[in-house]
Amino acid sequence: MKLALGTVQFGLNYGVSNTQGQVCSEEVDRILTFAKQQTITTLDTAPAYGNSEEVLGKTGLINQFDIVSKIPALNNSEADIEQYVKTSLQHLNVESLAAVLFHHVDDIISSPYAQSHFDKLVKLKEQGKINKIGVSVYQPEQLDFCIKHYPIDIVQLPLSCIDQRFINTNWLETLAEKNIEVHSRSIFLQGLLLMSLKDLPNYFTPFKKYFQHFSDTAKQLKVSTLSLALAIGDQHDSIDKIVVGCCNVEQLSEIISAYTVAKKIHEDLSSLACENNNLIIPSNWH
Repeated sequence: MKLALGTVQFGLNYGVSNTQGQVCSEEVDRILTFAKQQTITTLDTAPAYGNSEEVLGKTGLINQFDIVSKIPALNNSEADIEQYVKTSLQHLNVESLAAVLFHHVDDIISSPYAQSHFDKLVKLKEQGKINKIGVSVYQPEQLDFCIKHYPIDIVQLPLSCIDQRFINTNWLETLAEKNIEVHSRSIFLQGLLLMSLKDLPNYFTPFKKYFQHFSDTAKQLKVSTLSLALAIGDQHDSIDKIVVGCCNVEQLSEIISAYTVAKKIHEDLSSLACENNNLIIPSNWH
């Protein structure tokens, strides 16, 4: 299963389109049980996701998944990387992690302690506490620096029908050639692609044509917007996992059903892309 389960909603009230708030622990249990039944094998979490790691650690189901976690923002300080990983292991109630990413890529680009930060994760990998070392990037330029300077095992990057920067810059092919695992996030652009046009927040009014084009394309292909959104990730073999979030079992079931349809969509989706950073980069939203 190419889908991986993002867990930010388990620890925070997250997402532009999320009207249900943080997921309760009982529903988390239901979601994880269903996810395992549907052959989802990977969970994506982070200390920055509120109490997501603690919630996951209390489920009793956590050892049935590969866990990807992240190092919080280090803010140019010399950080105790080992303690961050140890805390995540304790909260999650596991012995090791499938991967640990630097959540803020600047911590291994512009920080005076960048090399030291990375070396500490290498040591933890040698100790068997983590299996892969990676980074969460936002821009192709950041990925370029990281690949040139570090032996990266795994990369998480933004990808959606609207945001195709890493496709257009040929990074997906480059990562495949280097045998680097790729996880895509923001496949729904934080839920915007699944909202009706009339419900889009006012900030996105100048970009309405992109959402209209996306909606019209789904109608032309006779598929749901959910299936169309997922298709961009499935069309590229170099993407190993598509991270999706949900607030209940019903949503996850709908996503999995839509993914079955998405795998049959082979049309060129390049015309759906937008290059305006005020739309494709969430940190620019107001």
